[in-house]
Amino acid sequence: MAEIDMRSVEAGLRKLAGQNKRVLNKAVRKASEVVVKSLEENTPLAREKSRDGSWKAQRQYENANSLKRTKYSHLRDDIVTTNVNQEGRMQVGFSKDTYWRAHFPEMGTINQKPQGFMEKTTHESQDEFFNELSKELKKGLGL
Repeated sequence: MAEIDMRSVEAGLRKLAGQNKRVLNKAVRKASEVVVKSLEENTPLAREKSRDGSWKAQRQYENANSLKRTKYSHLRDDIVTTNVNQEGRMQVGFSKDTYWRAHFPEMGTINQKPQGFMEKTTHESQDEFFNELSKELKKGLGL
């Protein structure tokens, strides 16, 4: 009976796709949609306590950077992705307007228990991400 190590198959597909950057970039972009969807589902929605939905730290950050906003977005509404880099990787996260406060629900505060939504997203979406990546690479390479 022969056993196939899926990690070596995925590594082989990545190596093969590395020879064709367009296929690799398309596959990574498509597979990252899985992570974005999972992050949207797992990101907690903040309760609006103040009138304008802002925090003192948010106002200080914006004043220091000459930014003026009247509506403050939730983390869930502010998920962004980068372009695929030369190594065939892309990042999924929050924009520069909200990234600084993502660690509060993730790690917790003195008044809030940690929710671990980013770690949960990583664990939940990993298998589905690699399955989607493999599927797209195979399709793009005609395998």
